[in-house]
Amino acid sequence: MKENNLYPKYPEDLLNLLKKAVILRQHLSINKKDYTSKRSLELLESKIRRLGKYYIRKKVLPQGWKYNPEEAKVIVQQK
Repeated sequence: MKENNLYPKYPEDLLNLLKKAVILRQHLSINKKDYTSKRSLELLESKIRRLGKYYIRKKVLPQGWKYNPEEAKVIVQQK
């Protein structure tokens, strides 16, 4: 797959977490008092950052990659 450039730009597990975070942010924009979802969003974003650090070490993601909710929304819309 590497020879034919068929690998996606972002790993599948990271992309799934990004999708979940985008959906959860949309939910929280409507339901501002949903404190359980706010906590789960914090945990989810923490997991995304940890996974991002791992993929930076493995050189799957570029060195300066950081999680940004606005960029995540654009990435999810592209897929």
